[in-house]
Amino acid sequence: MASYYRSKSAACVDDTLAQLRQTAASGRADPNTITGFLAELFRTSPQERERLLKAEPSDYMKSVDVISLYRAGLPDEAQKFAAANNLSSLSDRLRAARMPPLDAVTPSSTPADNDLLIGAYMASGNTAHIQRILDNYSGADDGMVSDGLRVGFMMSKFGPGLAPKGRDSVMIKVACTKYGCKADQTKFLRVMTLGTAIWSLQSLAAQDDGIKKTLSEFFSRDARLKNLFAAEQAAFGNYLTTIVLVSTFQKDRTGAAQDQTYDLMNKSASVYENLGSGKDAFEPFRNLKK
Repeated sequence: MASYYRSKSAACVDDTLAQLRQTAASGRADPNTITGFLAELFRTSPQERERLLKAEPSDYMKSVDVISLYRAGLPDEAQKFAAANNLSSLSDRLRAARMPPLDAVTPSSTPADNDLLIGAYMASGNTAHIQRILDNYSGADDGMVSDGLRVGFMMSKFGPGLAPKGRDSVMIKVACTKYGCKADQTKFLRVMTLGTAIWSLQSLAAQDDGIKKTLSEFFSRDARLKNLFAAEQAAFGNYLTTIVLVSTFQKDRTGAAQDQTYDLMNKSASVYENLGSGKDAFEPFRNLKK
């Protein structure tokens, strides 16, 4: 799917849908990216839209098609397709919810919106979809930008637990508390939306020049974001070094000096994991040198 916009191959679409039908049968399907992909395809290629809707054998995928038609800004087509496939109740709920079309999706506090726009990019190669994902950083304050970047870097390296093996997974809990998620999840979910954005885009940029260029230019042209990105990138590098040393000293401590070094490094890692500033996290090393 990621390469479709280059080839415009119908076989690519068919293979992608076949894989999704299999994952849906196992209960592991996440339709957000394919919904964005199909929405972009449906609105830009009527011929391909007609081919896919007529050929779809899966009830699950038919429900995804209804959602995708609404996201494509094609409510009349969505209602007709739903009526023909016993999905009118779904269509009625979507119409009542006033689901925004793809062009109106601007990610803020809904991580799934990132996936929708990534899917749309895969169908079109239009970097405006990627730009809208990144624009979420422009409106966030410094603390939220830094926390979003940190979550994204940790997710890229360690997965959804945001912690290396042997370390307590605390970052999500700390972020929840910091942003008052029990009273209102909006700010917490915005940090997670920012985090999943940088995680997914950095991963995709490794094989997609359009995303790579858009990502690089976005952070380089804004002095505030450029500095925050560089600071978090440096702090993440320090953290990776620290946890390697913590693991080493944990096994090989042979005296008081090594115990002190271990304690200071462990404290640094903990400050970082608890969303402390990069400067505060690695201050103990300066104390150690003194």
